[in-house]
Amino acid sequence: MVRDAIREHLVFRGYTCTEAGNGAEALQILQTLSPDLILSDISMPVMGGIEFLMKSRALGSRVPIIFLTGVNDSTVRTLGKDVGAFECVSKPPDYDHLDHLIKSSIAVNR
Repeated sequence: MVRDAIREHLVFRGYTCTEAGNGAEALQILQTLSPDLILSDISMPVMGGIEFLMKSRALGSRVPIIFLTGVNDSTVRTLGKDVGAFECVSKPPDYDHLDHLIKSSIAVNR
């Protein structure tokens, strides 16, 4: 439900969204698409967000990644940033804050 709500919000804001159910699917998508940004949950089946980030970087992707987490633990947030995430935010996100982070991460990457 959170992913659906975020997608609807982003589409309403004019972004094009491609979805993956887990990190392994996202890695496959990265082989054919070059997104401006990746929003990823930290906890996913098959391959979690942190493993996805590390594998995508090993493949040469420098797309900024914003992690979303339902875990309210500063250790998880710190780990996300330590492995190279642009930011790590709580679910459900504050949409004004998320909009700001999206614009900032895209601007930094250009």
